[in-house]
Amino acid sequence: MLHLLLVRHAETDWNAQHRYQGQSDLPLNQLGIEQALRLARRLQPQKIDFVFSSDLQRALQTAEILTAGRETVVQPDPRLREMNFGILEGHTFDEALERWPEMIASWLDDYNQPPEGGERIDEFVQRVSAFFTEIRQNCDEKTVLVVAHGGPLREIIQSILGQPGQPAWWFSLEHVSLTDFQIDDENIIINRLNDVGHLEAL
Repeated sequence: MLHLLLVRHAETDWNAQHRYQGQSDLPLNQLGIEQALRLARRLQPQKIDFVFSSDLQRALQTAEILTAGRETVVQPDPRLREMNFGILEGHTFDEALERWPEMIASWLDDYNQPPEGGERIDEFVQRVSAFFTEIRQNCDEKTVLVVAHGGPLREIIQSILGQPGQPAWWFSLEHVSLTDFQIDDENIIINRLNDVGHLEAL
């Protein structure tokens, strides 16, 4: 079986301010670094064969902290980037709604009508699905750690559960949460979903 560990990146300043971040390339803040260190300690006994990460620095930083001291090399992959939110990036939802109400309404009605400069939902799903298909084909019987963003990880989870291609705003993944699946052609075992037990002291 494929053993798949999915981790959302740790916190940035824009996350703390509830701003659209998308493909804007911000680093972790100090709390985010501490979050990642706590998950690293939790994962220390876990064998990991391959590590893939979004190439945006908040995910790469998280992945590098999680794999410090291991021989496994982090492999950046731009297909794991968050959805591009175009001109919304850097704004909160309320700010964006006040400034561009018609554009936001069109987007919420049809995610293939993105904000100016943004990414269509079908383009987003296609790139994430291509990544996940390669993992399924090439990493059977391996333990794979994927560090990415809420959007791509939700799409991977939906693919595993047989509901790919739908906007997944109806469920949330916390920062530096751990989701753990074992998968083969006939079985899906959900060991953990959005587990942040390692952050209890924070």
